[in-house]
Amino acid sequence: MHSKTRRERVCLVLNDIRSVYNAGSIFRTADAAGIKKIYLSGITPLPEDRFGRKRKDFAKTALGAEKTVRWEHAPQILPLLKKLKKDGFHVVGIEQAPNACDYKT
Repeated sequence: MHSKTRRERVCLVLNDIRSVYNAGSIFRTADAAGIKKIYLSGITPLPEDRFGRKRKDFAKTALGAEKTVRWEHAPQILPLLKKLKKDGFHVVGIEQAPNACDYKT
């Protein structure tokens, strides 16, 4: 038996999400789904400002999930993805684009 359940081995990577409200709502959804950690990279807004103060606009849509879901800032996505793959994560990207592939295939 694995020492960690499958759900504990799932994390999210939010890269270049422009809207603070979208990032906050993803935190809320991740919390409901039992996701334990979110990595924020690129220009994705953080739950805290550069001085370490809580962002009210983020908290407005996260509804407390920013306090219960662990998060980490990764300035660049490629080193983060390489680390996650090395740590045994299966990396799946979600993007809306004309040349995107169905994730189930």
